Amino acid sequence: MKKFLMLFALLGMLVSVSYAHEHAGMSGGKGKEVTVTGTLVDVNCYLKDGHTGDNHDSMKKCGRDCLKDGLPAGVLVDKKLYIVVFPGSVFMDFVGKQVEISGDVYGDDILIPEKASVVEKSGKKAIKLRGKVMM
Repeated sequence: MKKFLMLFALLGMLVSVSYAHEHAGMSGGKGKEVTVTGTLVDVNCYLKDGHTGDNHDSMKKCGRDCLKDGLPAGVLVDKKLYIVVFPGSVFMDFVGKQVEISGDVYGDDILIPEKASVVEKSGKKAIKLRGKVMM
C-alpha cells in the first residue's frame, strides 16, 4: 500500500509540475521568488483527511513516517497548500510546526525551496536542505 501511495504522490507531483510549466508559459525559466510561512504538513494525510500535525487519530508520528518514506511535504498558509518539491525526508522532523521557506514558486503552488527554517518561540532555526530537487 505504501508503494502505491508513493507512486501516486510522485505521479501527482509530476502532473502538477507539467501543468504549471504548460499553463504558466514557462520553458525552463525561473519561477516567482517567494517566502512563505505556514504549517509544514504531510501532503498525503492533509489531502486525504485534513491532518496538519504529526500524530493522527491513533497513529503516532504518521506525518514523519510518510515524509521519511518519500511522500511530499507541503506548507499550509491559511487555506492555501504549497507542494514542496524536495525530498520529504529533509522535513520529516518538522511536521505540524511553523516553517518559513524561501524559493521559487511555479504555477500557483509548486515550491522549490532555496532556504528553509523552522520558526520557534526562541527564533528561527535553519533546516539544512540536503539532497536534490525532485525534478
